[in-house]
Amino acid sequence: MNAQRREKRLMLITAIVFAGAGGFVSAKTNGAASAGARPTQVKEEIAMGGFYVVTQAVSDKGTPWADKILDVRSEVEGVRVREIRIAPMNRNCAHNVTVKAVERLLPNTTVAKVAGKFKLCSYPDDDFAGVIQVARRDYIESDSIGTSASHTIVAKCGTQERLYELPYPETLKFEALKMADSRITALWDFADDVEERAFGKDFTFAGATAAQNMERQELGAKFVPEIMAGKFDSGFPDSTCAFADCRVHNAKSALQGYSGVIDEKDPAFVEVLNAATLHLTKAALPAYPRDAQSAHAQGEVRLKIFFDPATGLVTNVEPQSGDDKLQESAAKAAATWQFQAGGALKSPVEATLRFGFRCPTK
Repeated sequence: MNAQRREKRLMLITAIVFAGAGGFVSAKTNGAASAGARPTQVKEEIAMGGFYVVTQAVSDKGTPWADKILDVRSEVEGVRVREIRIAPMNRNCAHNVTVKAVERLLPNTTVAKVAGKFKLCSYPDDDFAGVIQVARRDYIESDSIGTSASHTIVAKCGTQERLYELPYPETLKFEALKMADSRITALWDFADDVEERAFGKDFTFAGATAAQNMERQELGAKFVPEIMAGKFDSGFPDSTCAFADCRVHNAKSALQGYSGVIDEKDPAFVEVLNAATLHLTKAALPAYPRDAQSAHAQGEVRLKIFFDPATGLVTNVEPQSGDDKLQESAAKAAATWQFQAGGALKSPVEATLRFGFRCPTK
């Protein structure tokens, strides 16, 4: 596409993206723009040797970030599809990173067929980056977005790589961009489309059993050297960020907290620090509230507990200190306790409970 036609196309995209309240202008129905541009020439299709997609997802719920690499490559028997997920163990152990992977060989097919309708090596728009730039919203900070995902598609076209960088949809005038060129906005579904065809509609890393998680970690460990060697660097940002604590980070930053296969048991715990001095005959531990875990609330909670010396039954509980998110759960559990009746312990007594997380040690 020559410079003149590229400029006209960007002007058309700009008109659509920034259309006023009177309605959007369709590229197909804008007669003036169409009359001034020559028909798009179909490019000669270049053989696609493989492709991969790096997805960087962020969330204000659950795991704070997760990077996925969907790698599609040709083999003698067919096409091998691998998906590798790099992510913190959970929000409370954010510096304990797991690497999980699944793979499947699709026999008797080609990379182009796996890519489906997405012709990555014969995409008709040379001005892809320009179109994305035109569609960007003003005054949208990436860090303000709660849950979203960006994608970078890297296709091997002959001896060259072609990159399609797809930012968070919230940073774009996405619906207007879709009206301007639906082929571009369809790329945001590309990774999901390939994943579904390779692993099935219901596939998810989140829904795995403990045994599956261990198997996937063991497979993921085999691919870590390949990632560290820079095989997928074109799909990651250049930014270095300690433990991937920022949204824009490279592969090595994502793997900084990786130390191999780890036990993913729930790290949350609750204990009564002075249980031995309380002479309890019944003492159910409090639940660790999910909202408190999400807020990373932890530490000690002190309770003043009143009980009937004759029966040992608790008559009242008064929280003395500790995080508000934890006090209620601690007091509710302590109300069900029973002390040794007729003992030397006098009411009231003070109990100290600790809520926290035991993350795997490296």
